[in-house]
Amino acid sequence: MARVPKHKQPDPPAAGSNPDSTFLETLEEIRRAVRARRSSTTQDVLPDTRTFRPMRRPPMALLCILDDGRQAGEWVRIRVDHVVLGRDEGDVVIPHDGLMSGQHAELTRRLEDGRHRWFLTDLQSTNGTYVRISHALLKHNQELLIGSHRYRFDAAPQGPADHSDNKKTKKTRDWDPLVATELIPTLVELTAQGDGNRFFLPKAENWLGRDANSCAIAVNDPLVSPRHARFFRDPKGRWQVENANALNGTWLRVEEMALAGACQFQLGEQRFLLRVL
Repeated sequence: MARVPKHKQPDPPAAGSNPDSTFLETLEEIRRAVRARRSSTTQDVLPDTRTFRPMRRPPMALLCILDDGRQAGEWVRIRVDHVVLGRDEGDVVIPHDGLMSGQHAELTRRLEDGRHRWFLTDLQSTNGTYVRISHALLKHNQELLIGSHRYRFDAAPQGPADHSDNKKTKKTRDWDPLVATELIPTLVELTAQGDGNRFFLPKAENWLGRDANSCAIAVNDPLVSPRHARFFRDPKGRWQVENANALNGTWLRVEEMALAGACQFQLGEQRFLLRVL
């Protein structure tokens, strides 16, 4: 006689119980069903069986306030449409971060074209709102956070006119740093006193990192990887930045951005992880 597999045997009713009564499914039975869903060999649950989830309510999100230097922290479940984050005002308050504004940024859930989406919006903060990117299109005056420094991308005008009267004047202009700044895109370090070091991007591909042998833009910053980020011109002539699997990431300053899946963002020195459910 064929034996019934152990995982298919029903749990026996409690002693003295009425066999016609209703019995609640135990936690172990529920876990067993979940494990069966993940197994491709089960015959009770086909691989295409969907797991239940609410369909009529908007999607929730989980916000993790990351602990210092770690990828774990305090989780907050977001069920409302609007959450404000700040140093001393809002729904999520980080009082110890002096680089955060009183009301720094907000997370909002909006219904657009029949679909709910989550957005991150800066609330005119002093030090900006940054998202961790794998790659992004760069525009003039775009700010980035790389390592412990902030930078601004200054785009050169396309097809600059040559107003020189002769070749000698043109040669002089080409070597003039002020003129070069107008013709060649640059990455400008931002400091508390204003613009700092200016790094030119003269090639179609320019690397930034701590390794001076492989990077045109070499920075002495322990938070920067040896080859941290690549600045390059794409086939359409647009400038882009790409993170090179850098440990501490490359961060783009945004005014507002739609979020999907899981992503990280930074306000002041505080980093957050958002997971859309």
